[in-house]
Amino acid sequence: MTEHERQEIKAKLIELGFWGVNDLGNPVTDRYATDKLHNRMEEKLTPGFAVVSTGFVSDIPSRQIHIVRGEFIYPITIGDTHNEAICLAALLLPEFLRQHPEYAA
Repeated sequence: MTEHERQEIKAKLIELGFWGVNDLGNPVTDRYATDKLHNRMEEKLTPGFAVVSTGFVSDIPSRQIHIVRGEFIYPITIGDTHNEAICLAALLLPEFLRQHPEYAA
C-alpha cells in the first residue's frame, strides 16, 4: 500500500466519523491507533457483537475481519496486515449496518 493510499484511507475514516482530525497517529500504520479504531467500530455494534481478526496461513500474511456474536459470523473484509484489515473493515461497517440495522448500537 502506498503512502497516498494510506492517507486516503485515513481521510475516509475521518469523513465517516471513525477518526478525528485531531486524533494522533494513523490507524493504517500505527497499532495503538488501530486499536482505538477497533474500539470505535465495536461501539457502533449492538452489545455482544465483536469485530474479530483472523489470520490465514498463506504465502502472504493477511487478516480477515468478521463481525461475530455467538455462532453468527459475518466476514466483512480481508487485508494484508491487521492494521489494513481493521481500517478496511471500518470503511465497510456503515454499509453492513445499513443492510443489518438490527446490529447497530
